[in-house]
Amino acid sequence: MKALVTGGTGGIGLAMSDSLAKRGYDLLIVSRKEGSIEELRKKYPDRKIDFASYDLSDEKECFRLLDETRDMDFDIFVNNAGFGDIGKLTETDTNKEIKMIKLNDIATVILVKNFLRRFIAKGKGRVLTVASAAAFGPAPYMTVYYSTKTFVYYLAHGYYRELKDYKSKVTISVLCPGPVKTDFENKANCHFTIGSLYPEKVGELAIKKTLKGKLTIVPGFKIKLAHLFSHFVPKKFISKVLNKSAEIGK
Repeated sequence: MKALVTGGTGGIGLAMSDSLAKRGYDLLIVSRKEGSIEELRKKYPDRKIDFASYDLSDEKECFRLLDETRDMDFDIFVNNAGFGDIGKLTETDTNKEIKMIKLNDIATVILVKNFLRRFIAKGKGRVLTVASAAAFGPAPYMTVYYSTKTFVYYLAHGYYRELKDYKSKVTISVLCPGPVKTDFENKANCHFTIGSLYPEKVGELAIKKTLKGKLTIVPGFKIKLAHLFSHFVPKKFISKVLNKSAEIGK
């Protein structure tokens, strides 16, 4: 068994890689830097754990990854690479936001679509893509990030219905965590005012539910409630509530 994990050298991605290795999967982990991958190799010496460096915010790199893995027989593809940002619309860096859209959304379309096609052709396979609880409503000051995760959420749901129409055994899952204790806050220059889960718990749940073919994976009771109420509460009200959920530069 073999899995490819993007953004798998830290945070939730590393936790999901660990969960897969524990279940007997060999891994190809893709990121810009190796991060904590050596620790994973020491923990699972009987697993083949390879690393490859790609900058997936560049679509050419996404296609290079597809080309260079064309002859590899994967059972699971985990699309985890992404980042966020916070700030006033009058001050945020537009170029950084464009890069965010390219990594969070364009790379997702390129990679998820192509791995779904590969798996459909061979008659089996599982795709897990990481969105966020951010997909459940609009948020001021993190507007672009929330919008990118809404895109990922609906992309997964649309592909799920197509797979059902094809009567395919291939499954797609979308992970929608709330705040997690990772380096996200430092990179996004923000501080969440609600409690955070540990990445190990989120990663283990994500893989467990993906292997069962569950579509939407929402860790944590509070975020599950938020997901439920997001279907009934006006978006203006959601954005007002979310205005207090994160602080800039804390």
